[in-house]
Amino acid sequence: MATIVQRPGKNGQQVYRVQVRRKGTPPLSATFTKLSDARKRVQVTEAAIFEGRHFSTTEAKRHTLADLIDRYCRDILPAKAPESRRKQRQQLLWWRGQLGHCLLVDITPALIAAHRDTLTREHRTASTVNRYLSALGHAFCIAAKEWGWLKVSDCSCHRVSGRV
Repeated sequence: MATIVQRPGKNGQQVYRVQVRRKGTPPLSATFTKLSDARKRVQVTEAAIFEGRHFSTTEAKRHTLADLIDRYCRDILPAKAPESRRKQRQQLLWWRGQLGHCLLVDITPALIAAHRDTLTREHRTASTVNRYLSALGHAFCIAAKEWGWLKVSDCSCHRVSGRV
């Protein structure tokens, strides 16, 4: 899975190139001046791969919030009650209009909090703002737990925080 190759560096001193390969993913490589640092990188990277943490962000780099909301509206909302479906679609489309262009990996709690504050400035009640956050949070959880687009730790409890 990982190889360490000793090579001459630019300034003539020896460097160690680490390359980690896994089927279905691009190879990862890094260069170190110390063999101990190279070995540590191999251990940390392989442990992250075995735990499923290392390559999980690639999906988050491929999808925007608009992709997430579109799929959620197509696949998840139809199973809900008609009134819930209508209101949540409206709430999610608001988020899509605000942050739809952003990649999932770039959406942070601070970014969501800033838009939460926008909702408050638009004279929405605290309970309505919480419903907007809840709809978005559930979409993130589905993306993490069912679609594999995010790490589970990126789910709503971490990403969509700051209830009003």
